Amino acid sequence: MTQSNWRQIMPTAEAYWMNRVLYDIHHVDSHLQRYKVDPDTYMAEVPLAAAMKAAIRDNDIGAMYLAGVNPLLLRAHCLGLRISEAAFLDSLRAVVHDSTGEASHG
Repeated sequence: MTQSNWRQIMPTAEAYWMNRVLYDIHHVDSHLQRYKVDPDTYMAEVPLAAAMKAAIRDNDIGAMYLAGVNPLLLRAHCLGLRISEAAFLDSLRAVVHDSTGEASHG
């Protein structure tokens, strides 16, 4: 069995946009400050469902992971926003596997 920290073999468009938002926030000058001022305004033009924007805004690490966000970008997001390691790990631990092997969040 090959192990991977990727949720998807080929990321969906939704995962791409979530990854893009997190990358830009933490790697493009001034984006972090704009995001901190008003995350909803920052993401207004991003073609993502409201639930996925809310996951980013609310720092729902587990939901972002399940949506296919790159784990390294998730970690960078937590570091950039000074989200504690405990909160980061707790959110990932909340992701559980049901009897079919499918991951769920809760």
